[in-house]
Amino acid sequence: MPKKNPEILNKAEIDSIINASMDDDFCYTLFTLAKYTGRRLGEYYNVRVKDIDFDKKIMMTLILKRRKHVEKEALLTDDCVRLLRQYITKQHLKLEDYVFRAVSYRQIQNLIKKYSIKAGIKKNVSFHNFRHYFITALVKENWSYDKIAKLTGHTSIATLSRYDSAVASDIRKDAEISLANI
Repeated sequence: MPKKNPEILNKAEIDSIINASMDDDFCYTLFTLAKYTGRRLGEYYNVRVKDIDFDKKIMMTLILKRRKHVEKEALLTDDCVRLLRQYITKQHLKLEDYVFRAVSYRQIQNLIKKYSIKAGIKKNVSFHNFRHYFITALVKENWSYDKIAKLTGHTSIATLSRYDSAVASDIRKDAEISLANI
């Protein structure tokens, strides 16, 4: 049975979830990073302070490929670097400490639901929605599937074709207007 196309959240919805979590340093930092790096929850879970190179703006994550953990670089924006530095300092984390293991996977999924309700989002939201948003945003910016796959750790470019429907629905209104004027 084919996989169902993901329910994509738009920028305003993603931002409203992040803003709703501002009272929780852990969630605010994690959700903001998820928006700008598009990594899977498990990839954040294994990040230690020593895995972050603030000067190069890179965070090393582990992904599972063919039953082996492989290191992948997640690129960090200047805002993400600043936010991570603040969080690590505030939490008094040492080089060997995990950055995002303060809460379990299940608790993080529950927190996502809590903050999406607080933000007034009626869609079924999970942590993976940040990844879907990130990839959809890159598709809308005309990134090639090859580049997106390399950046996000996808092994199959075919998987990324699921995001075409989100982009197609976004351009529908523009297309209708343009086609009416032809």
